[in-house]
Amino acid sequence: MNAPRLQEVFPEATVDHEEFSRAEQAEALIKTFFHLVEEWGLSADHARALLGHPGKSRFYDLRKGLPRAVHALSDDELDRLAYITGIYFGLGILFSPENTLNWLRNPAQASDGFTRPWGTAAPLDHMLAGKMEHLIDVYRYVNGLRGNL
Repeated sequence: MNAPRLQEVFPEATVDHEEFSRAEQAEALIKTFFHLVEEWGLSADHARALLGHPGKSRFYDLRKGLPRAVHALSDDELDRLAYITGIYFGLGILFSPENTLNWLRNPAQASDGFTRPWGTAAPLDHMLAGKMEHLIDVYRYVNGLRGNL
């Protein structure tokens, strides 16, 4: 499965996503990522796990927004950022900020665990396992919830 396109993550955008350069997309995604890391109260180690475990010095260069680091994001990292940003905005549509954190951090009830690809574990714990497929699981699940509105 391909990562969500910028237009899917930011549906309110009036400019076609093809008009954004790779560097502009990377800058927007990394800025959004570190905003949500702060909003979700994630540690640096958790943020690194979501990004696929980049080296510490590279991670801190990304956090500082250094162009040489941001513009060198790999396709895998850009895909991860797109999924995480999609999850963030999807949850923002579904829940208030407080309820978003509750949903991310709390395990499901046993009956709800049957409908989640990750079972009864907390969604954030599933995402923090560090695999791309886990981000995709949560992204799809959140989009499915949004589709039921």
